[in-house]
Amino acid sequence: MEIETERLILRPLAIADLDALVKLQADPEVARFIGSFTRAELADWVQGNIDEWAERGHSRMAIIERDTGELVGRTGVRRLPQFDELELAWALAAEVRGRGYATEAAAACLDWALREHRPEYVTSMIDPHNTPSIAVAERLGMRPLREDVFAGEELIVYATSAAPRDR
Repeated sequence: MEIETERLILRPLAIADLDALVKLQADPEVARFIGSFTRAELADWVQGNIDEWAERGHSRMAIIERDTGELVGRTGVRRLPQFDELELAWALAAEVRGRGYATEAAAACLDWALREHRPEYVTSMIDPHNTPSIAVAERLGMRPLREDVFAGEELIVYATSAAPRDR
């Protein structure tokens, strides 16, 4: 399964992406909001995403820059059992921030998830200090739904309705 946009290709994460994901997670801004992980923890996380694709038909995806073929981030939707919600997330490498890739990738993934999985709504859990991600969520038409705690962190849960947006 692939989603193509004007500048990006989104595809399910694979074990072959591990080196790029280790580099992404080592970025202080990514680690600040998502946490730090060892290579082994990331390998387990990628395998969990592969398993979720097989079981549910969705999970996290690599963001590939069309022009370079490089993995420049990740996005995707996952079912969070503790909330029984479909959650959209994104993270980008420092060298490509500010180009609109997060919005482009997340919008394409959100539209796909709404069409294919028809959830009542989709959420994004965002640290209240992560102003770039809040801006992406707002550009996607998401609005604050509630405050919550996930993995011991206080977050604002943004949500959008189930209607795919017109493009």
